[in-house]
Amino acid sequence: MSGSYYIALSGLNAAQSGLDVVSQNIANASTPGYVRERLNLSALVSPTTGAGEGVKMQSVSLVSSAFQANSLNATSAQQGYATSVSQVLTTAQSYLNEPSSSGISEQLANFWSAFDGVANAPTQLAPRQQLIAQAQNLTQTFNQLSQNYVDLYNSTVGAIGTNLKSVNSTLSQVAQLNTQIVSVGPSEANTLINQRNQLISNLASSIGVTVQNQANGSVNLLVGGVMVVQDGVSSTLSINSPTAPPMPAHSSVSIMSSQGGGAVPLTSGTVGGLLATVNSSLPSYSASLDQVASSLASTVNNQLAAGNSYPNNGTTPQSGIPLFIFGGNGTANALNLTVNGALVSDPYSLAAAGNPPQGNNDGSNAQTMAELSALSNGPDALYRSMVGGVGLDVSNASSLMSSSQVAYQSSYQQLQSVSGVSTNQQLVDMLNYQQGYQAAAKVISTISTSVQSLMQAV
Repeated sequence: MSGSYYIALSGLNAAQSGLDVVSQNIANASTPGYVRERLNLSALVSPTTGAGEGVKMQSVSLVSSAFQANSLNATSAQQGYATSVSQVLTTAQSYLNEPSSSGISEQLANFWSAFDGVANAPTQLAPRQQLIAQAQNLTQTFNQLSQNYVDLYNSTVGAIGTNLKSVNSTLSQVAQLNTQIVSVGPSEANTLINQRNQLISNLASSIGVTVQNQANGSVNLLVGGVMVVQDGVSSTLSINSPTAPPMPAHSSVSIMSSQGGGAVPLTSGTVGGLLATVNSSLPSYSASLDQVASSLASTVNNQLAAGNSYPNNGTTPQSGIPLFIFGGNGTANALNLTVNGALVSDPYSLAAAGNPPQGNNDGSNAQTMAELSALSNGPDALYRSMVGGVGLDVSNASSLMSSSQVAYQSSYQQLQSVSGVSTNQQLVDMLNYQQGYQAAAKVISTISTSVQSLMQAV
């Protein structure tokens, strides 16, 4: 009889453990990063007789797939990268404000058109003042757009630094959990492993990590082949970056690791996307804008130098002087493009006359100036090319973001099908364990009744 008692009792305990596991799964069905638990049972067999002696609870394991988890981390890194790139480039495109009446395209058109007004009435002050005003508006728009790119660069660099603070904290937590998991043993650390998995998921989205599982239950994390977590030790990542203005050259921003002091080739995740924009896209856009400003200045100034002016609407012609100059240190960039103060003071110093001049009523050079908008390699063409390039980048980034989101959702669903909690399945398991518990309890009750009957019969 005692053997039957112990067999039934083992079934009772196993059913109770099963109900505990089901309860844990159902309670955490919506917990981010939670991996479904499974009760592992085995039959007890007498080593002497070979007869069954009940059931034994071997362990409670996590139902996980390293392949699916790594796939999800990879698609999460891709999604983080694409999203951050798309956000920065969309902002950069919005600064162009094209097409609109306040965009550079329209202002260039108004500027060239203003030369027609001067050509038609070269001795009149109002058309010249209107031209100077259009030039000033144009330079201010160049200045503001260039400053916007500088500000966007600096704010993006700041965002990288902010993200790295969170990343460093997470790396430290993963290292601490590694130590705890090794200490208690991986078979007893399901909750700790779930917490670590969620932290790794966050890191994948932020910086893209490769996970190396160790036999002792710890994990090593790598970024671009550089170890950032090894057992209980984590690296601290920092940003090495110049500030703007001037806008730095390509690939001037890097991520450094405290372990060894080397650069980390970070090319995925949110931080990787931000890094790509400050190392490539924004410097490229700023350089293109500087090229447009330089082309505008040289195109206009060279043609003005080929003509003549009549300062103060006088009778003595003089060689044309520049309309556009570069302030500050004289570097030809859009940030310091300005209008020559001499022409602001005396619009008649604008070289509207040809060479040789035909009197102060000569507007032939101004007419030539008005036609410069059609140059195939002039500022208008360069600016259209820039706008088109930015638009193409934004379109590509948007497409990449959409495809990465689809890939992430697919990977997530595949992992959930393996490791996620299905409440329907858990209810079925709960019913099975409940019936097993009741059956084992019935066996114990039956044995107890039989024993009492035997004792009463004696």
